[in-house]
Amino acid sequence: MLQKETYGELIAIVGIDHVLVDDDRIDEYCKDWTSAEKFIPAAVVVPASSEEISRVLKFCNTARIPVAVRGGGTGVSGGALVTSPSVLVSVERLNTIIEINTVDRIAIVEAGVTTGDLQRAVSEKGLLFCQNISSADSCFIGGNVAVSSGSPRSLKYGPTKNYVLNLEVVMPNGDILWTGRNVSKNSTGYNLTQLFVGSEGTLGIVTKVVLQLVTPCIQLLLMVPFDNMANLFACVRQFFNDGYSASSLEFIDQRTYEIVAKLLGPLPFTGEVAGVLWLEFEGKDKEHLLDEVGPICEMINTYTTKDISVAHSVGDIKRLWSYRSAVGEAVISISSFKDVDIVVPRSQSWTMYCYLQEIAVKYQLSLLTFGHIGNGNFHVNILTNSPTASDAHFRVLKGIHEIFIKAAELGGTLSGEHGVGRFQQPFVDTALSGPQMNLMKLIKRSFDPNNILSPQNII
Repeated sequence: MLQKETYGELIAIVGIDHVLVDDDRIDEYCKDWTSAEKFIPAAVVVPASSEEISRVLKFCNTARIPVAVRGGGTGVSGGALVTSPSVLVSVERLNTIIEINTVDRIAIVEAGVTTGDLQRAVSEKGLLFCQNISSADSCFIGGNVAVSSGSPRSLKYGPTKNYVLNLEVVMPNGDILWTGRNVSKNSTGYNLTQLFVGSEGTLGIVTKVVLQLVTPCIQLLLMVPFDNMANLFACVRQFFNDGYSASSLEFIDQRTYEIVAKLLGPLPFTGEVAGVLWLEFEGKDKEHLLDEVGPICEMINTYTTKDISVAHSVGDIKRLWSYRSAVGEAVISISSFKDVDIVVPRSQSWTMYCYLQEIAVKYQLSLLTFGHIGNGNFHVNILTNSPTASDAHFRVLKGIHEIFIKAAELGGTLSGEHGVGRFQQPFVDTALSGPQMNLMKLIKRSFDPNNILSPQNII
């Protein structure tokens, strides 16, 4: 517990209604999307501005009180989960879309704006924020920046970091700074903007974000069921070997499909489905796209006996995509889980998938595997609330550790888009070398000498 005077100081900054300490008021802040365990902070502070966050951090830095920042709570790495005596700062009241500039094609937004609200606002202006994140209506732009979120369209556009031009950041000592300029070319000094992107709240609290926008394209989507997973992975390999490109290339395996089908109803596939592949293409017009995907469909048909579903209207595309985008909701509805967010070179994807099945058998784990196969980025959900032996927790941790080691051996790493947070922090040395970690610690000490900001995250 914090001292009574501390609560008084925080109340003086943000108001009594925005310092939450009662169990019923802080309950929703004690979990993320994977954790069944509650992590209870000393207080949840909900500021209304960068200036109020500055005053909170200045006070906590002087008093040596640990601080973490929370966005929409959709994380799966535990990055926003803290226990007493930490103060949890929620950016939910920083929810203004400040500007959408159609000439510079940028959006300036506060960190608490939901990704979905931003997407709808820029769409009304004929523009696009290119990340089609599944949790868009719940996650915040600030959280997307904190872990450099990816999405299905990251195959074409890359992750969030590629579209962050500038950030307003509150430093641990209370200083407020902009990290760059609102321009697409900037060779002046160190790239501070990209240093904060993906830093998971350990260097400063992001309060405003300047994002580069793009122009939307016509889309066409293929959804393909496969008889076996070997053929699905071989098809993806052939796709790239033949020189084809797509905006998204996604998959789910059999167990994941079965869980989603329970939520949404089964798709009209005949026979057993070992896995499903989605291929999204973008272009200037529908007819041109149909001509382009003709040879691709012929190639795909050599790897599966099942029919390919083709969607080019907005409604049909949304319907087919729903079986991929609903995976998170489907899993949450049946179980708590540990999320493993590994990424490997896509040429190593089949090797990694086979190893995952070996780990499941070795440690008697219930795995769901899906994700961004075009990027070699696997989401492995290890279900944790089914009846298990008393050593279940140990087996889960052993399995995760060996998965991380294998990903690194194959040239990959332990997180492609969800971040290290507190859950992966014990395993970070499987992906980062000693010199890398030493340099990161030097950066952390330079920005946060008193180590108050998210000290449980990353390193």
